[in-house]
Amino acid sequence: MDGLPRDLLDKILFRVDLRSLSMMRCTHRTLETHINDPYFESEYSSRVGSDLLHISAYGSCYLSYNPNGDSRSLKIKDTLRDSHILASCSGLLLLVIDNLLCVLNPLTKKFQFFTQSRFMRFTPGVLCSENKRHIGFAVDQVDRTTQSFKVVHMIDMGRTYKFEINGGHSWRRLETTLTCDSSLMKPPVYVDGSLHWLRNDGSIVTFSLETEEARLIPVKFPPGLTLKTLFAAGDNGITLISATEEVIYFYALKNILSDQRPKWVLVKQIHNGVMDKKKIYYWNVVAYNGKCLVLSECSRDLNRVVHVYHLSANKWVNMGSVPGWCDANQDFFQFTRSVFSVVGQEKISAWGNRWISSLSSIIELIDGSSSEKVGNHLRKRSAEHNFLYEQSTNRKRRVV
Repeated sequence: MDGLPRDLLDKILFRVDLRSLSMMRCTHRTLETHINDPYFESEYSSRVGSDLLHISAYGSCYLSYNPNGDSRSLKIKDTLRDSHILASCSGLLLLVIDNLLCVLNPLTKKFQFFTQSRFMRFTPGVLCSENKRHIGFAVDQVDRTTQSFKVVHMIDMGRTYKFEINGGHSWRRLETTLTCDSSLMKPPVYVDGSLHWLRNDGSIVTFSLETEEARLIPVKFPPGLTLKTLFAAGDNGITLISATEEVIYFYALKNILSDQRPKWVLVKQIHNGVMDKKKIYYWNVVAYNGKCLVLSECSRDLNRVVHVYHLSANKWVNMGSVPGWCDANQDFFQFTRSVFSVVGQEKISAWGNRWISSLSSIIELIDGSSSEKVGNHLRKRSAEHNFLYEQSTNRKRRVV
């Protein structure tokens, strides 16, 4: 392939699935350079699109998965009996398994466990939605092939917010503190190196991963805001979506980093083309990533359907139904698969083997590998790392 024109090589590689592309990158130096090029990565990601994970907010143990948002490929697995998804970012999932947190890349089958902080009370099956909204999950690109992650926990003390952070090793309490009344919040979004929480009064709590400082930004909601709202990250940065039965409005937050007062600016509006007022009992906008908007609806006979609006094609697509045994409250995650290595995930802790079954079920659903094959692979890697862990522990004891 060394002599192929760039545009022809792109056309060939755009047809290759992500796992095969990762293998090609490891075996051919010229292809590695081409695949790692930012232009190719951007174009490939836009063509692959996002998958959709949706789970019951509490109650049901089932996880539903639509690869590339394809309604014909809906996969369902009873996988969350001992685990639950807290967040998703750049191809990584933040899970709570038993009383531990875990960051998992389902495609590379690598993961890392770490403890909850003493201020957390997450247990699968007993997850308070408000507590989940206080967890921020951020993934950054270290270089062309490597990512790093951080988990930020906002601690609501009633009239103050305190923060703690974990990069996969231990929790560190930060000095930054915000003094303000407690408020209900939307789940945080990660944009331009900062996590952002939208409060019930319209103000936004911003936490910078670089400076590890937080600030409260006073912002007024745009006029005419409806109860059907979604706070998300889009191509225009921080996005607020407000929907009626006829029209869906997209607002971008401007001047957030300048000395001027931040404000919401209307940047787009589309026709809500999936509503049937006579049949609908409940509906809401549930996910957005700058390319696709996901809308969930429940009819009066309690059948639930998920619709996706593709911005580039300017059309609605019926993704399919939500299984009837799922809870009425659903958590939706737009998941973009990634083959990047992650700092810290080369090391599997000594306790990893105990929760292999939960991880292998999630990996099987997303990756398509058999549960038994994935489980054996993870157990082998866990055993190797446990052996190294024990050797390291024994050496430390001898030194002492």
